Amino acid sequence: MSLAQPESTTPAPRGAATDPRLLTPFRIGSLELKSRVIPAPMCNVSDRPFRGLNRSAGAHLVTTQMVSCEGLVRHDRKTWDLLDIAGEDAPVAVQLLGSSPEVLAEAARIIVDQGAALVDFNMGCPARNVTGNACGSALMKEPELVARIVRSIRAAISVPFTVKMRAGWDGEDFSALSLAKICESEGAEAVCLHARTRAQGYSGQADWSLIAAMRAELKVPVIGNGDVVSPAHAVRMFRETGCDAVMIGRGLIGNPWLFRACETAMADYLAGRITHEDQVPDDDMVVVEEDGVARPMRVPFYMREVTLRERLDLVLKHTRLMVEAKGERRGVLEMRKHSQHYIRGIRGCKALREQLMKIETEADIVRLMEEYRVFLATE
Repeated sequence: MSLAQPESTTPAPRGAATDPRLLTPFRIGSLELKSRVIPAPMCNVSDRPFRGLNRSAGAHLVTTQMVSCEGLVRHDRKTWDLLDIAGEDAPVAVQLLGSSPEVLAEAARIIVDQGAALVDFNMGCPARNVTGNACGSALMKEPELVARIVRSIRAAISVPFTVKMRAGWDGEDFSALSLAKICESEGAEAVCLHARTRAQGYSGQADWSLIAAMRAELKVPVIGNGDVVSPAHAVRMFRETGCDAVMIGRGLIGNPWLFRACETAMADYLAGRITHEDQVPDDDMVVVEEDGVARPMRVPFYMREVTLRERLDLVLKHTRLMVEAKGERRGVLEMRKHSQHYIRGIRGCKALREQLMKIETEADIVRLMEEYRVFLATE
């Protein structure tokens, strides 16, 4: 297999064949979820249009990008623009960022009033502008403060409450397990672990053995996160760690079909159709053109049915949602970055990418997509 993860030093995790919990609906507190695959909150990505695409792809619970508790309480317009959940199909989770127990509690009340079905607290963001303000993964070094924060948020709201954290601050600090126990004891109803340290950022390899260790110690659900970019990865994480659910982040950018593919693979695993390592559907190697050069690329087993037409249609759909949510100028400008991910690896993508970076109106994108269809038809 080409998807090897670090060898676990923990006891063998509970799998579908031995853990009856995995055959029952997945619950976080009072919230029953239809899926054990959850899209991750991603800064500058998980806006309302992106959440809508994830929901169309099969996601049940979707999550906002992190929202500053200080900005909410001060009624900062840009912060409230990030919230933007009024009238959205339920359930929607909102992720809060901050370090003041009192302000976080007030912000939690605000987002519940706005319709949040679940409140998530960010203890995982590794960005310097976040950790420099003693927020995000910087809180991994403050267990007493974490206890006060979780206690305050829990007391302020009645909806389910979760915490998302990193493995630790650096390579010598793997404090996630002790902090997860604190969060559980103070009322968190699930913990999500991104199995990298703050120092790793998004580089290196996520250590899934830490997820397995946390699952073995906690009574509340544990959600695994890190390096799930194909259906095979989702099944392997689920099987090897015993986690209750899998959270997918960067793999969904430009590729919402990954959600349905992972959901199908997980359903096969839970139904016993995938019972041994050799039966886990691995990725297939294909050769694609990127920037005029033929390169090998892995295409997930469950995703062969995604066509070029579907990719181009989704560029148009995402653009329409962005314009509806943010207005044409802002929506189209932000769509420039998203469109790059949809066309990655397709024939002639370099020239198309250069043109997409110059678009200014929705009509420009419609025209480009039509011209590209004609180009393919005449090749």
